[in-house]
Amino acid sequence: MRTLLLTSALFAGLFGSLVAFAVHVPPGPVPPGPVYAFCKTLWFFSSPCAEVSSTIVQQILELSPLNDCPQCQYTLISATPTTVIANHTSADGLKSESLTFYFSPMMIGGCTVTALSSSLRFTSLIVSGDNYCNLYYLLSISGLASTPGFKDMTNAWACLGYGLTC
Repeated sequence: MRTLLLTSALFAGLFGSLVAFAVHVPPGPVPPGPVYAFCKTLWFFSSPCAEVSSTIVQQILELSPLNDCPQCQYTLISATPTTVIANHTSADGLKSESLTFYFSPMMIGGCTVTALSSSLRFTSLIVSGDNYCNLYYLLSISGLASTPGFKDMTNAWACLGYGLTC
C-alpha cells in the first residue's frame, strides 16, 4: 500500500511539473507596468523575538508624526507577536513605503527577522536606497543594530539601492 501511495505521489508530482512547463505564453514583449522600488532583507538577532519586535514597535511609535516631530514619518499600522506593519512617508510627502517585519524564533535561540519595504507610489527602480534605509534606520536608532549577535544579510539583489549612502 505504501509503495502504491509513493508511486502515485511521484507520478502526480512529475505530471504536475510537466503541466507547469506546458503553459502557453503568447509571443511578444511583456507590457510595461508600474515600477515600485522594494527591499527584502534578513536579519539575525541573538535576542528573543518578543524583545526585538517590541523594540521595533516602540521605535516606530516614537518616530510617529503624532509626537509633534516634523521629521518623524513612521506610522504603526498593526503589530502582532509575529508581524509588525508600518508605513513611512518622506518629509516632503512625495515618497511613501509600506514596511513589514516578520519575526521567527531560531531553534538555537535568538530571532530571525525578514523585513520588507515596498514603495507605495510609482517610482524609479532605485530610489537612493530609501527602502533599505527606512528599515535600517529603525534598527540603528533603537540600538538593535549594535546588539551582540546581530547579522545583516542584505544584498543588492534583494534590496534595490542597497549599498548607497543612507
